[in-house]
Amino acid sequence: MQEKECGDGSNFVITFAGELCKQAQALIQMGLHPSDILLGYEKAAVKVHEVFGDQVCYTVKDVSNHDDVFRCMKASIMSKQYGLEDLLGGLITKACLMSLSTKTHKLNVDNIRVQKILGGGINDSEVVRGMVCLR
Repeated sequence: MQEKECGDGSNFVITFAGELCKQAQALIQMGLHPSDILLGYEKAAVKVHEVFGDQVCYTVKDVSNHDDVFRCMKASIMSKQYGLEDLLGGLITKACLMSLSTKTHKLNVDNIRVQKILGGGINDSEVVRGMVCLR
C-alpha cells in the first residue's frame, strides 16, 4: 500500500525499517540490551554514509536542460510505469521545465495539473501550456 501511494522509494524504506526492527527483536530475545543494538545501528549508518556517500550514478548539471532532467526522471517513472517511461518521462519533463521558475530554478508542483478526458488513452496525452477547460 505504501508503494502504491507514494512511488518514491518509500516502500523500500518502510520494508527496510521493518526488517531492522525484526532483527532487533531477535537480538533482544537473545539477551542483548536495546541501547547496544541502537549503538550498532548508529555505527552501521556511519559506515553506510562512508561507503555510499560518493556513489552517484548521475548528477544533473543544468536543471533547465531537457535531456539531463529526462535522464533522471526516467528511472523514477520506470519503477511504476514500466514500458511507458519514454512517453511519460518526456511529458513530465516538459511539464516540469515549463513550470520551472527562470529566476530561482525552483519547481512549484501546484503549477502542474493532470486533466483526464473521457475516452482518451495514455497515447493521447500531451502537455499544454496554459489552462485546460472541458466543455
